[in-house]
This record gives sequence, structure tokens and C-alpha cells, in this order.
Amino acid sequence: MPIETDIPELSRWLLPSLGTWVVALAGLAIGLFLLGGIWALLHGGVIGNPKLLGPVSQRFLSRTWAGLSDLLLISPRRVAALAWLGVKEAIRRRVIIVFVVFLGILLMAGWFLDPASNNPAKLYLNFVMGTSDYLILLLMLLVTVFSLPNDIQKKTIYTVLTKPVRPSEIILGRILGFTVVGTVLTAGMGLISYAFVVRGLAHTHQIDTATLRPLGDPIPQPDGSAKSLQQGWTTKVHGHRHRVFIDLQGQARLDMEQGHTHVARAVPGEEGSFVLGGPEGLLTARVPKYGSLVFRNRQGFDEVKGISVGDEWTYRSYIEGGSEAAAIWTFTGMKESAFPGEAIPVEMNIGVFRTHKGDMQRGILGSLLVRNPDTGLMVELEVFESKEFSILQLKIPKKIERFASARLMQRRTRSPDGAILFSPQQPPERDPSQRKEFDLFRDLVTADGRLEVWLQCLEGGQYFGMAKPDLYLRVGDGTFFMNVMKGYAGTWCQMVMVIAFGVTLSTFLSAPVAMVATLGILIGGLAHTFLTQVAVGQIFEGVQTPYQAGPIESLVRLVTQTGVMEELPATAANQVMRAVDTGFRLWLESMAYAIPPLSQMSFVQFVMNGYNVSGELLLIDLLRVLGYFFPVFILGHFFLKSREVAA
Repeated sequence: MPIETDIPELSRWLLPSLGTWVVALAGLAIGLFLLGGIWALLHGGVIGNPKLLGPVSQRFLSRTWAGLSDLLLISPRRVAALAWLGVKEAIRRRVIIVFVVFLGILLMAGWFLDPASNNPAKLYLNFVMGTSDYLILLLMLLVTVFSLPNDIQKKTIYTVLTKPVRPSEIILGRILGFTVVGTVLTAGMGLISYAFVVRGLAHTHQIDTATLRPLGDPIPQPDGSAKSLQQGWTTKVHGHRHRVFIDLQGQARLDMEQGHTHVARAVPGEEGSFVLGGPEGLLTARVPKYGSLVFRNRQGFDEVKGISVGDEWTYRSYIEGGSEAAAIWTFTGMKESAFPGEAIPVEMNIGVFRTHKGDMQRGILGSLLVRNPDTGLMVELEVFESKEFSILQLKIPKKIERFASARLMQRRTRSPDGAILFSPQQPPERDPSQRKEFDLFRDLVTADGRLEVWLQCLEGGQYFGMAKPDLYLRVGDGTFFMNVMKGYAGTWCQMVMVIAFGVTLSTFLSAPVAMVATLGILIGGLAHTFLTQVAVGQIFEGVQTPYQAGPIESLVRLVTQTGVMEELPATAANQVMRAVDTGFRLWLESMAYAIPPLSQMSFVQFVMNGYNVSGELLLIDLLRVLGYFFPVFILGHFFLKSREVAA
């Protein structure tokens, strides 16, 4: 399966995110300063005695400056000592029990996980990574929210505050201490999960010699004998078996089954005997190269999106079969050295929408083409058969000697005033229809490394659906072990966010209230994508509704059974409802910025679907952690300082 979410690119993500972070941080600082000033005036007796305005304001500014100074004078030595106290506190609370629970779950998982499923690797990885993810997050939530409130309730924190220790050092020490404990647990769970998955999926087969049959007529050999190709089956293990082909040289090859195959090695001195190795291709870390996607409509004009087939999930757009419609991926930075071998692997996972069934056992025919963006030279490589959401592996040869057709293709767009705009084109020196072969990197890749890959549906009345990650070039493969560790690095980033919010909220809330608040942030972070879509009105993106309904209007439509395509009457009540919805959506949008996007920081989908977690994604996660950690840490410092003064 492909990654069915938008994959951020660091170069495009960094500057907009940094600008938003600076604006949000400035707004937070101004808001806290104003609220703090109002709070100081109300509790300083200024309302009853205006003469106290000067002393109260001066005291407020001096305390604010003292708080900022505390942040700049943090002692690493004291922070390390407090972090070690946090580690010992977590050990006293027997956090190791969660690790024991995790081991117990894995011991029982063998009874329920079926290695004979269609995709056993995905099943195993989803289970172990999902289980450890929720266990770690819930554990850190419970440990952090009860730490400071218990110390304050038992008054043990005052023995610390009487020493030359700043509130900022207490907050930072607690966060770092709990992070160390969580890091050890996360690393241990990651290593055990890797061993569990590898051991659970490890298996081999034997060639069942009783099933071997000649394939075709015997073929004469130079020594005067005659040999036949042979076909048979392996023994059944983990609920499946593989078809075996033995060539004239006595080499055996196994078909793919459940996403993997096995390498057969001949036994020296024993003709016809083979030893099969472990599964190959089952636990992968594919390194994909993605391109930008645009669509070509049936009239031959470029569009940002394809057509809608009425699917409620608008993530994919569709192209119509039997027309000029196409999906066009543009790849940049194409270098021949990045693709060893004689061909570039292409993998695609295309959705199929049928307007008539036909032969349901047969896929829908499609065409794969490559085009030079500068010259317009287009070569149709092959016709393939695509089925609904099944990975299809094709290849683009570097020396294209077999192809269906070659021609010049001009791309067209429409300007806002309706004028037709043609893309600039430099025709090649030779007529492409007269050529017998093409060199991919010389004829079809531009000088600056651009290449277009086109996809068309060939059958009228049928449709192909795709999104940006549905077609990619497979650059290579990463190490599965490192990919699992990087997957757990995403869990670690989520854990640090929960720890930071849990410690900060516990500085001014009681333990039960802090737990509920942190749990709300955790749930909101895991549902961050949906929350953002509701806030900005993207739930019905791509559907031409009369009005982008807010939460209250959606509830009214649900109760009254009014469809989203039907416009509500312009009554006073509906106008008030929409005004309230506007304010509610603005509040949701601000919450979407305040709540960390925990759902986007998880790499479980990447690992279980066999995609390599890139260094860019890890860096984006770490930058998100720093971006949220800094303001949350400052809030915790001022909250604890105000609580200390009140005490």
C-alpha cells in the first residue's frame, strides 16, 4: 500500500512553518504579558486605590524580568541533578511494569497474529509498533501529571525550592529525567519488536518433488540429451506455498507469494536437490523518489486536480479512460548514477473505478509513457493491467529498444481569461517516429534532470484514481532494522511532546485535572489532521457545496437529514448559526496550531508498508519537537514561579 498522506518536503515546509512559529510565539508572549499585567492590577488593589498603579506596575515588571533572567541563567549541573531525581522517581513508581506488560502482550500475540494473512509483515509491524506507541504515551502521561502535584501536596518540593534552584531548572530537569526513562523503554521495545517480527515471519520451504512436472516439450542439448523445463510447488508453510520453475541449467526460481519469495540454492553433488533460504522482500525499506503531480483532462488541458467519481474520500483524483486524460508526474534531480542497473524501477498503486463490471477477474488496461519536458518527445513504454490497490512493479529501461509508439506531445493550459497557453518546446533533431531506440538520460531527461512519467487509462468508461505518492521511482532499499528504529524515533518524538505538556500542565493544575487536560491534548494530537480539516473547512474539499458547513450546521443537517448539496434557507436563525460556526472554526484553527500534530509525527505507516523513513522526515519531527518544547517550557516556568510566590 502507498502512503496515503501528504509527505512534507523540508525545503517547502521549513520557511512557512518558521514564520507561523514566530508569529505564534510573539502572540503568546504579548498575550501572557497582558494577562499577567491585568492579573497584577486586579490583585494589587489598584482598582480601590489608583495611587498603587505605579508600585504594582513596577513590581510586575521586575518579577517579569526576574523570570526571564531565570531562563537565561540555567545551570546544567543542577538540571542534571534534578533529571537524575526524576529518573529515580520514575523507577520508584515501577515504570518497568509497562515493559513487562509489553513482553506479556508479545507472548500472547503469537496466538492471534496469523502469518498466513495476505500481508503478514504489515500485520505484525502494525501490532507491535502500535501497541508500544500507545503504552509509552499513556505511561508518560500518568507519570508526568502526578509528579509535581504529588510533590506539592506532600510539600517535598519546598525542600528543593529553599535551595538555589530556579523553577526553570525544576521544569527542565523533570522533562529531561522522564525523557531519559522513556528513551530507554522505547529503545528496549524497539529492539524486542524487531526480533519478534523477524522471528515470527522467518520460515522456509522445501521443493515438493512429487509435484514437479515437465513444462513443454523436451529441448535437445549439445551433448545429445534432451531436457525439459519443470514446474512444481513447494511445501505449504505459514498457510502458503510457492510455484517453482526449474530451467534447463538446473536453476530453480520461485514465484512471489504474500509479497515475498525465496532464493533456491542447488546442493553440490546432488542433482535436482535445492535448499531454500528465508523470505526475500517481506521486510523491506523501499527508498522512493516522488514527483509532483498534475492532471490532463479529456480535452488535453492541464489541471491541478482530476475529476471526481463521487467518492466521499477526495484524497485521490481520477482520469477518464479512452481519452486524452492522463496523470503526469514530474521528477527532478534525475541522475543516472542514482539508478544502478539497466532500468529504473517504477512502482504504482492505482485506484480503479469501474462504471461497468466486465470481467472482474481481469484488471483495467493502462499505459505508461515517459516524456522530455523540453522537447516534448514522448515514448509509450508498455501497456499494463492494473487492479484496485495492488502494487504493480514496472521498469523504465535506460536503453529503450522496445516501445509501443514515439511522438511529440505538447502540453496546454488555460489562462484565467480563457486563452490557451502552450508549454515551450524544443523539437528534437530527428523525427521520433523513425527512430528504433532511445537513450533515457540522453533523449528523455532534460539537461537539468527533469523527466515526466505519464499514466493513461486505455479503456473507455473506466477510471484510474491516483494521488502524488501512488507512483514513485524506487531508488533503492534501506536497512530494515534501521527503518524500525527510525519508526520508534517518531514514537520518541511523540513521547517528548506528551512529557512536556504533562509537566507544564501539572505546574498549575491538580493531578486529575492535569491528566484530563493532557489526555485531551494527546487525543487532539492524534486526530490533528481531522481537527485541522474541520477548522479550515476541508472536510468537503473537492465537492461544490453551497456553503462550507461548520460543526453546528453539520449537526443541524445531520438531525434534519439535509444533504450537504442542499442550501439551507437564509433565515435569521441560520445566519446566527453560521456566525457562531465561524467563531467556532476560528477557535478550532487556533487549537490546531496549539496542539502538537502527533498524528503527523508517527512513522508506523511508513514502516509497516515497507517504505524507508527519510532523514528529512526525522529532521522535521525533531524541529516540531523543538518548536513546541520552547514555548511550553517557558509557560511551565512562569506557572511554577507564580505558584511558588503564591505559596
